[in-house]
Amino acid sequence: MKATTVYVTHDQVEAMTLADRIAVMNAGVVEQIGKPLDLYRKPASLFVARFIGSPTMKTIDVAPAEGNSITVLGRRIEVAGTCR
Repeated sequence: MKATTVYVTHDQVEAMTLADRIAVMNAGVVEQIGKPLDLYRKPASLFVARFIGSPTMKTIDVAPAEGNSITVLGRRIEVAGTCR
């Protein structure tokens, strides 16, 4: 059909399943636009990292030994399927 369709949903799992491209918005501001796996693997912001994925990305603030800036570390806990 070669038709562009805009589908609005608050269900991120639905968006990840159906979309070719996703625009993640936060308070009316676009945080990131891209392919579902790009948003999952390379989030552009902490909001996107914490929003995309189920379960969500776990983050922890780490204070460095020197300096005043805080570093945020993130890790995705992925549920492994069983194959038989």
